[in-house]
Amino acid sequence: MFRAFHSTYVAVFRRYPVLGRIALVAVLGEIVFASINNYALSFYVLYDLKQPGLTLGVLVSTFLLVEMLLKLPFGHLSDRYGRRVFISLGLAAAALTPAAICAIPQGMLIATPVLIYALFVPLRVVDGAGAAALWPPLFAAVPDSVPSEKRGVAMSVVNTAYLAGVALGPALAGMVMGLWEAQGAGDEWAAKAPFVMAAAAGACGALVARGVPGGRPVPQTAQQGGEEKPAAGGRLVGVVVAITFCEMVGVATLGPYLAPYVTEVTALDRGTVGLLLLVLFVPAGLLGIPIGHLTDRWPRGVVVKGALLMAAIGLWLVPIWAHQSVVTLLLAGLVVLTGFLFGIPAWLALISDLAPAGKSGRMMGVMATAQGLGAFLGPLAGGYLWGLGEVGHHQHPWYAGAAALTLAAATALAFIPEGQGGGDTGGGELPGRSE
Repeated sequence: MFRAFHSTYVAVFRRYPVLGRIALVAVLGEIVFASINNYALSFYVLYDLKQPGLTLGVLVSTFLLVEMLLKLPFGHLSDRYGRRVFISLGLAAAALTPAAICAIPQGMLIATPVLIYALFVPLRVVDGAGAAALWPPLFAAVPDSVPSEKRGVAMSVVNTAYLAGVALGPALAGMVMGLWEAQGAGDEWAAKAPFVMAAAAGACGALVARGVPGGRPVPQTAQQGGEEKPAAGGRLVGVVVAITFCEMVGVATLGPYLAPYVTEVTALDRGTVGLLLLVLFVPAGLLGIPIGHLTDRWPRGVVVKGALLMAAIGLWLVPIWAHQSVVTLLLAGLVVLTGFLFGIPAWLALISDLAPAGKSGRMMGVMATAQGLGAFLGPLAGGYLWGLGEVGHHQHPWYAGAAALTLAAATALAFIPEGQGGGDTGGGELPGRSE
C-alpha cells in the first residue's frame, strides 16, 4: 500500500520538485480571489456598506472584464520575459486590493457612497490585472518544467491545487471572521478580517513564487536538438477558443444557480447544501492525481473527447433525475464531476502539447481569455433562463449548460487529433491543416 501511495502521490513531486511550488502558488492565489469574490466582498458591500446588488455587480464585472482582456497579453509577455516576474507581480497586485480595503474607513464609505465606486473600481482593475498576470504564466510554467509524457498528472496537480483554493477561500474567510468576532473585535474589523487573510495569502504566494522557474522558456525541442513545432495557426487557436468558451459557458451558466436549484429539488436547507457542495471537493482532491496518471497513459485527444461527452451526458441527466431522489441527483452529479476530473487536466496538457515550442504562455492566455468571456456571459444567460422557470422547475439553465458542453464535445470530436499516446498529439497540428 505504501508503495502504491508513493508511486501515485509522492513520486511526481520528488521527480519534479518545482511542481510542489507551482501547486502551492496556485492554492494561495486562488484563496485570495475566491475569498474576495465569493465571500468577503459580497458580505462587505451588501451588508456592511449597505449597498444595492448593482454595486456588487459592477465591482465583480470590473474584475472579470479586466482579467479577460489582459490574460492573453500577459501570457504572451511571459513567453518573452519569463514566468516568475509576472506570477510574483500578479500575486502582489492581488494582495494590494484587500490591504487597501482594510485601510479605507468604513464610516467614510457609508457616508459618501460615491467613494465606493471611486476607490473600489480602480482596486478591482488592479485585482483583475493581478489575476491575469498570475494564471496563464503559472499554468504555462508546467510544460516548461515537466516533459510531455508527464504533463497530464502535472496539470492534475495544479488543477487540484486550484480547486482546493476555490473550496478553502470562502471557508477560511468565514473562519477568520468568526475568530475575530470571538476575540471581541469590533464590527468593522470583523467584517474586514477576510480581507486581511486574503492580503496575507497573496503576500505569502508572492514569496513562494520566487521558487517558480523564472527565465525566458527555452523550447524543449531546442534543448534536445530536435525540430521546433510550427507556429500556431488560426485553426488551432480557433478550436482552442471554441471548445474552451463552450465549456466555460456551460459551467458559468449554472454556477450562481446551482445551490438554489439543489435546495428547491431536494428540500435541503441552505447550510446543508453549502456543506454538500464543499464536500464535493473531497473526491476531486483525492482522485485528481491518480486520474492525472491515467491521462498520461491514454491519448489525450481521446480523453478530452470522452470527458466532454461524459460531462454533457451528466448535465442532461440532472434535470431529468433531480426530482426522483437525492441519490439519483448525486449520481448525475458524479458523472459530471468525473468528466471534469478527467477532462480539465487532459485539456490543459493537450493545449501545452499543441502549442508551438516556447509559446505555452500565449496558448494558455488564449484559453484563459476564452474562459473569461464564457465566465462573463454565462451568468447573464443563466439568470435569464432561471427567470423562465417556476419554483422547483428551474431546469432551463441545466439544458443550456448541457447543450454548451455537447457543442464543445462535438467540436473536439471533429477537430482535435487523438494522438498515439500520452503527450503525442500529432506534432501540434490539427487535421487538414497545411503550411
